[in-house]
Amino acid sequence: MIEVQAEIQALSLVESLVNPIDQLAVLDAEIKRLEVQAKSLKADITNTYGEGKHRGEKYGVSISLYETSKVDYKGLLAELGATEEQVARFTSKNAVIRVSSTN
Repeated sequence: MIEVQAEIQALSLVESLVNPIDQLAVLDAEIKRLEVQAKSLKADITNTYGEGKHRGEKYGVSISLYETSKVDYKGLLAELGATEEQVARFTSKNAVIRVSSTN
């Protein structure tokens, strides 16, 4: 119930703000709060139900266990003796715009 009240308060605050920067700051804070809540629920659901497909009263979840891997490219390139120029020839760059709220 407390979470629902917090959501209602956040939404009414966003609607009352005129400046989109202020609206973004409030929404970012609410998203962070919801992400923490969702992470906690996911952990609880996983620990309670385990791997597989499970149904609630209205919705379902699928819990699966899998393995990921990550290559340490800097370490690999250093071991292979690749120069910065060689690495640059095989490196692509993309322009990215990031908008972040600050306090």
